[in-house]
Amino acid sequence: MARLRERLQSPTALAALFLFTVSPRALLISLVPLSALAQLETARAVSVLFLVASAFGVLGSLALPALLRRIRAYGVFHLAVATAAGSSVLLYQDTLVVFLLGMIVWVFSAVAFEVSMNLYVMHRVPRNQITRFEPKRILFAVIGYSVGPWLGVYLSATYGKGVPFALTVIMAGAALAVFHLLGLREAGASAQLATSMNPLRHIGRFFGQPRLRLAWLITLARTAWWSTFFVYTPIYAVKMGLSESTGGALVSIGVSTVYTVTLWARLGRRYGFRALCIGGFAATGTVSLLVPQFGDAPTIAAALLITAAFCAASLDGLGHIAYLRAVRPRERETMSGVYATYRDAAQLLPPGIFALVLLVAPLPVVFGAAGIWMLTTAWYSRYLPRRLR
Repeated sequence: MARLRERLQSPTALAALFLFTVSPRALLISLVPLSALAQLETARAVSVLFLVASAFGVLGSLALPALLRRIRAYGVFHLAVATAAGSSVLLYQDTLVVFLLGMIVWVFSAVAFEVSMNLYVMHRVPRNQITRFEPKRILFAVIGYSVGPWLGVYLSATYGKGVPFALTVIMAGAALAVFHLLGLREAGASAQLATSMNPLRHIGRFFGQPRLRLAWLITLARTAWWSTFFVYTPIYAVKMGLSESTGGALVSIGVSTVYTVTLWARLGRRYGFRALCIGGFAATGTVSLLVPQFGDAPTIAAALLITAAFCAASLDGLGHIAYLRAVRPRERETMSGVYATYRDAAQLLPPGIFALVLLVAPLPVVFGAAGIWMLTTAWYSRYLPRRLR
């Protein structure tokens, strides 16, 4: 019994919880853009809808420090479970206004899960174990993301629209059950940390430090590329005459390449994460730029997208190491709130940019645009410390 309790308290057990916290989002991540496309008919209109939902999601994330002060990380995690389950009920509806509300709640639940889990990670995982914890966390999360996109669309097409939404509620409940099984009661002084995590209080000091600024830019570019891949790959598949299940499968296959994360992390520790970062961004950007060239050949374009995802998977081997190595130990908590804004920017920028791009260009061009910012980030990654490990 004591050994079981010790294992449940280990960093690996905490990493495993990420499988359950990402599953409610992963199950719907391809189904939501396809449902939006069915209602709005054009990729540009879907971009605008995602932009609006993401903007409200950012407002929700700005409210999280106040929520943390009031209900702590323990309460925010439970709120994440409740909003994940509630969003699935709203997203099941065909009324556009209700669907949009569901998207807003869905975005907020993902943010609430991430913020509360990050506090538990900072509380339970020693700093000298972070570089080994990050690949494990990503590996467990990718299990959900590699199965969920295809499974959600497949269940909807085969067994009825309500099935994946019902399964989302079940997975939210499973996340809550595992949370309590691990005995996660509180994440240190989360109420005291809440004020310091408000990004508006420390944004100037954060972006005044070049290494923190670079770490934020690198994580933003990587996250924004995956955001583009999640939303526009299933839409592209349907527009090219492929089935919705095929679109979901492309996303799942692409995400499955992140199973190589432990290999990339090992290579990064051996040869340096700087080289891994430059190579990963350059390769992802180059392959992404080729997609518009084969926009009328869906089979070739799909192969290129999966190849680009494989290249992007190498960047997940980096995890948040660039930030964790750059931030001063005494500022770790105060700077985390500003650093986390990469997630909000990654939600806002792609649909905002593509709503304009799609006014004058066909859908595959969005992947070319993503390739440009990845190549640009490869250039700036040269400024990472050579001995980053």
